[in-house]
Amino acid sequence: MPTATIISVLNVLSGAVALLISYYAYKNNRLIGSVLLRYISLGFLLLGFSLFLQAATERIVSVTAIEAAKIRDLSLVAFLLYTAIQLIAYAIFAWGYGLTFFSRSPAKAAEGAALPALVMAATNAVSRKLLEGIVFVLAVYLASQAAIVLLLLLIVFHGVRVFSQTHSNLSLMVLFGFVLIFVAHVLILLAGLTLGATLNLIGNTVEFCGFVSLLFFLYWSGRVVQ
Repeated sequence: MPTATIISVLNVLSGAVALLISYYAYKNNRLIGSVLLRYISLGFLLLGFSLFLQAATERIVSVTAIEAAKIRDLSLVAFLLYTAIQLIAYAIFAWGYGLTFFSRSPAKAAEGAALPALVMAATNAVSRKLLEGIVFVLAVYLASQAAIVLLLLLIVFHGVRVFSQTHSNLSLMVLFGFVLIFVAHVLILLAGLTLGATLNLIGNTVEFCGFVSLLFFLYWSGRVVQ
């Protein structure tokens, strides 16, 4: 099975799990009134939408983001939209964790064509501009992935601080889920830098495991509270 198909299926499953996480976070927030759960619900709602969009993009263009980066064509532009939405979602998580901590504290290639010699120079100029545009899009994509990693690092940092204050099982379980997601996005970033398809697949798999662990924790905590 092609890597693009496997990752597309993983993204559909991850998107479904993300929406379930959003639902259970919202449900648990109504029971215990947690600021963090409110932001987790909103963030995973956006993540679920972005993952479905990512899966649809991979099916339409028949490549993954890493494969698009390898061939450096304009299909890479399609991957920027869902990356931007994910960036917003992780910024929401970071903001929610920050509010939770401080609320408890004392004080995120154009192909050449055979053209007449008279227009060859103009064609070369257009090709260079197009290539520069594709390289710029690739740089923006990698910068967005790096920003997601930094936001997740901030989320994990605040998660550790929140757990150090609350010592609650819910805080620890949510932190564990975000640690898995952080590791996943580090792998995805490295895959983008090295154009490693296998590393990208591993990263997406670890991200799915992080989503499933968060879903399990939130479902379990909701049953305990009830």
